[in-house]
Parts: sequence; structure tokens; C-alpha cells
Amino acid sequence: MPDGGFDLRGLIPNSLLEWEDHVAAVAVAGGCNFRCPFCHSWRYVVGLADLAPLDPEGLFRLLERQRGWIDGVVFTGGEPTLQPGLAGLIRRARGLGARIKLHSNGSRPGVARELLRQGLLDCLALDYKAPPDRRFFAAAGLGPEPPDPLGAVRETFALAATARVEREYHTTLVPGLIDEAALAEMGEALEPGGLWILQQFENGDCLDPGMASVVRYGSERLEGLAAAARAAHRRVLLRKGKSA
Repeated sequence: MPDGGFDLRGLIPNSLLEWEDHVAAVAVAGGCNFRCPFCHSWRYVVGLADLAPLDPEGLFRLLERQRGWIDGVVFTGGEPTLQPGLAGLIRRARGLGARIKLHSNGSRPGVARELLRQGLLDCLALDYKAPPDRRFFAAAGLGPEPPDPLGAVRETFALAATARVEREYHTTLVPGLIDEAALAEMGEALEPGGLWILQQFENGDCLDPGMASVVRYGSERLEGLAAAARAAHRRVLLRKGKSA
């Protein structure tokens, strides 16, 4: 692992897409403990041999150059909470005036808890993959064997519900996993203060090439799915563009 204990494999200088109403740099960690078949960031999961590690110091040089222009940094991946140097990078970025968003799959509640305890996060974004049954395991590309990934995710969601930061929950609308009934169930279980972001599924360039045969929802059905979510949760945003 590179110096600093953070395996940085991607760095986007600025983005309007990764944090609602913010201009943010995006730091992408290498490696993930999930294998979501519809993942478009799979190169940061199983393709690391083809991605050269980046010097994390490049992030801080970027923040210095863009001071006053960008609002903050989004730490994503891969799964950034697997990186032992995450807190240190966040602390340094905050020292340069950056606000911080962490986008996680929720599998490491202890990391999220400590970052919140130290006041290092301004936004916690969690993947809300599917209802907590076989569909969750299918969406995460995992089995239910120990350590229980669903139990860890539940713990992180409970932590987010009481956190005094912005909260986002991201659901990719994958046919066969997510429908109106699933969204109604998910919305009823979701804490009311967070923003629930529904993302269009794209069937190209996924971790599982077999996803290419899954026909994505059309525009009218997407609106129906969003309506089902809004009936169960008061803050819903539908994004029809490419999902992450």
C-alpha cells in the first residue's frame, strides 16, 4: 500500500455530480469487499493490476490549487473505509478548508462511527442496495456467511439515522432486484432526514458482463418507481443518468 495507508487509484479534480449542490474533488480508493454485479466502478474493485497507485499528496496539491473554487472532497471507491489512512487524509483535507463526504457501502460501522465521533464528516452517503433479504446479497454479490455483511450495514444505517451531518442513501434501480414494492418497503424503513437518491441502472460496462442482457427501466417506469419511493419517504431524488 502507498505511503499514508490509503490506496488512492483515482482522482477527479472537480465534479458537479458526486455531491448534490457542491463542486467537489473525488478521491477513489482501490479495493472493495463487495462484488455488486451492476457496479460500474469495477476497475477499482477487481482491476487494480491495470491501475497505477496515485500519490495521495496529489490530492492536497489539488486542494491548494483549487482553494476557493471547490467546496470539498468526496471519498469513494472501491470502499474507502477499508483504508487505514482514511482519517488522516480527511483530517489534512479539512485543514485545507475542504468539506468532506464519505460514500460507503456501510460494511464498516466502526470506521464510520469514529469519523463521526471526531467530527471529520460533513456528509455520510450509504449505498441502499435492496431490501434486507436475498435481494441484498444478490445486489452486493455476496453470500450470507460470516462475517455477516447485512448485520454490519444495518449497524451503519442505525448510526447514520442519529448523525448530525448530511445523509444520502443511494439505490440503483436494477430490474429483478428493485421494483415498486421493494422501494415501498425500503422507504418505510429509512430514517426521514436523509436524501434518498434513485439512480438509473446502466447495463453496459458492469462488473458482471451478464448484466448486459438486463433491460433497464424506461423513463415512464422510472417515474413510477420514484412515485412509489416518494409515497414512503419524503426526500427522494431521481437521477436518470448513468449510475455509479
